[in-house]
Amino acid sequence: MKIRSSVFFPFLALLVFVISVGCLCTGLTGGEPTQAPPVQQPTQPPVQQPTQAPVQQPTQPPATEAPVNNNNSGWVTFTDQKGFFVIEVPADWNYQQTADTENEYYYIDTFTSPDGGAVIESIVYNDGTPFKGSQNGQFALYILNKFYSKTGREGDIRISDDQIMKDGSERLTWTSKEGKYSGISYFEVRDSYNFLMFTVNWGNDMQETYFDTLNTVIESYRLP
Repeated sequence: MKIRSSVFFPFLALLVFVISVGCLCTGLTGGEPTQAPPVQQPTQPPVQQPTQAPVQQPTQPPATEAPVNNNNSGWVTFTDQKGFFVIEVPADWNYQQTADTENEYYYIDTFTSPDGGAVIESIVYNDGTPFKGSQNGQFALYILNKFYSKTGREGDIRISDDQIMKDGSERLTWTSKEGKYSGISYFEVRDSYNFLMFTVNWGNDMQETYFDTLNTVIESYRLP
């Protein structure tokens, strides 16, 4: 079963739009996000939205460090290019980076299992505008609904659990009803400007296959 991974296009206008909506309720629920009253439209013109499609399999291997240890060559250490985090990833998973080459507002690192049944993905975004209040939560919900849902709209992603972690990040456990895949996303803001979202997702019929692997990846997430 081939699951969806995000297709990311320039986030500047999208972030302005998301920030312009009303305050997001602090407690996220498993239902649809609370609708906010309309506000003044942003002054910047909207970006034309490309057709969404699954991430293509890359032909280049990831830039990684040495294997996790000499006794297990099946894992390698991946360090975020700006040093935000380090994770251990399966050495045979396909890697692709998508980046904003024009404005350098964002970059996305994506690892896909050989059979396409599971994905590890990191999104880092910074357009020079600080996040305030609940704006990071608004932006996180927008990403889930727009890029991880099967329909690309609110209503498909159902959040079953929302927790604040000890390190200050927020964890969302979710399922795509139409897509029949699920995921766990962690999001946070570093230094007021850098929005980070780290996600693992899998086809519901592949959960048993990738449960241990994805848990190992999540547990390996750390600062350099």
